[in-house]
Amino acid sequence: MLQQLRIDNVAVIDHAELELGPGLNVLTGETGAGKTIVLSALGLILGARGSSDLIREGQEDATVEALFSDLPAATRDVLAAAGCDDDELVLKRVVTRAGRNRIYLNGSLSARSVLSNAGAGLIHIYGQHEQHTLLRTESHLGLLDAHGRLEEKAAGMRQRFGEFAAAWKRVCELREKLADKARQEALLRAQVEEIADAKLDLEEEETLLHRREIFAHSEKLYQTCKEGELILYEGDNAVAGELGRYIPRLRDMAAIDPALAEAVALLEGSAAQLDEATALIRQYADRLHFDPGELERIEDRLAEIRRLKRKYRMPVEDILALAGTATEELALLETGEEELAVLTRRFETARDRVWKMAEELSRARKRAAKALKSRLEREVGDIGMPHTAFEVRFHDRDPAGDDPPFVMGGARIGEDGIDDPEFYFSPNPGESVRPLARIASGGELSRLMLAIKSLVLTGSGIPTLLFDEVDAGIGGRVAEMVGKKLAAVADAHQVLCVTHLAPIAALADAHYVVEKQVLKGRTFTTVRKLDEAERVTELARMLGGAEITAQAERHAAEMLKTHGAGR
Repeated sequence: MLQQLRIDNVAVIDHAELELGPGLNVLTGETGAGKTIVLSALGLILGARGSSDLIREGQEDATVEALFSDLPAATRDVLAAAGCDDDELVLKRVVTRAGRNRIYLNGSLSARSVLSNAGAGLIHIYGQHEQHTLLRTESHLGLLDAHGRLEEKAAGMRQRFGEFAAAWKRVCELREKLADKARQEALLRAQVEEIADAKLDLEEEETLLHRREIFAHSEKLYQTCKEGELILYEGDNAVAGELGRYIPRLRDMAAIDPALAEAVALLEGSAAQLDEATALIRQYADRLHFDPGELERIEDRLAEIRRLKRKYRMPVEDILALAGTATEELALLETGEEELAVLTRRFETARDRVWKMAEELSRARKRAAKALKSRLEREVGDIGMPHTAFEVRFHDRDPAGDDPPFVMGGARIGEDGIDDPEFYFSPNPGESVRPLARIASGGELSRLMLAIKSLVLTGSGIPTLLFDEVDAGIGGRVAEMVGKKLAAVADAHQVLCVTHLAPIAALADAHYVVEKQVLKGRTFTTVRKLDEAERVTELARMLGGAEITAQAERHAAEMLKTHGAGR
């Protein structure tokens, strides 16, 4: 259960704290006061993406913090995996202007994925536009599964179907290869032999290019080496000779003044290095020779490497890997018939398992559909649609064009099974049911979704339910009925409800108002809990508008007294 929510620097909210309790908690306020900001803050706590646009003007970060108690088992499992075993949970989310988010679970840094997984089991948010999902028939299957508590079986179905589809794909691929075995085998063998004959090496091309560069400049290299020998050692005024004659004279001078000893030592070392350098240059020149035949062999080898790279459109490294893959595929072709038999048996096992599961799931869905019909008609009767007729019809899927393994007995299987349900609806007595997506009005959709959600969520492990303006398109007596339905849901869950209707707000166990004011040119939104007198004033505003009359206050007080006693 959500016990406390603290919001700092989110949009126009400077600071707000909500102390929440069990039962029905309502948030009211004028349009534009900032109720949506409170919901956005809750979304951050549940793992929604954080944006710097949410940060209050002039601030560097925004913070949302929430305290939860009586944690559901699913959330405790997520937290235990993250190393958090406390009975209470404090979630904190900090969004910065730099785009970085910091997330804390009971004071320890955590990842957003952990926050999302933990938050999914703590609060379910029913948005004001969610009823429009009823207009999409593809959503009906998920709602039916949720009502029948079939989500786990549906997840198992998706896993089994994935295994089945993958097994069929492997069979088809191997069959295709075996159908063209001779051509494929010849192609693979030619690739393996050509690459093997080429005797490619990863470093060879770079080495050959270097050798070719040397050959291209061999004459210049030789002349430079000979010039070095002349300068350093063999010329009339060679450096080595001149240095050899000078060092003994300097050594004699060092005997007179030892300060020259270090210079003597350096020159003696230089003379030795000159001798060594001259020897290396001479050896290099002796080895250096221009062989036109060798250069031609290098060019031919480089041309062969380039040809293979162009042919296979890949570097040498990938060509060598291709040879390995081709060798493996050749081995598979040689044992292809045996491998096909093994893969076929695996596929048949996967096919039998997935079809069996799909049929079992279909039977469970049909049972759930019958229960949903009777329960939903009763639920919507309680919120102002007493003559509603509701049905779940299962349509046959068109099997045309599908591969045989995906069609059996006129049924077509997919990752969600073999069912294609659609909700049918009639709000008036004497009229036959028709597709809900074609005939339901906005108010009817809102009430239908509220009824479905109350059936789906009651008994679920989610402790806190948030309903955002489920009163869209309704009013009067119907609004009071919707309020009583929310109050009934609040007997089993903590309910937070954003509403504009006084009959709903009057049923609340706790009433909070969201107010906006401008102080010194800055906009501030506050959230505060109302006492009894303040509730009367707020209900009167909701009933009468901007000008609160004495009559509206009397009506509000009577409504609060009557509804409070009714609960």
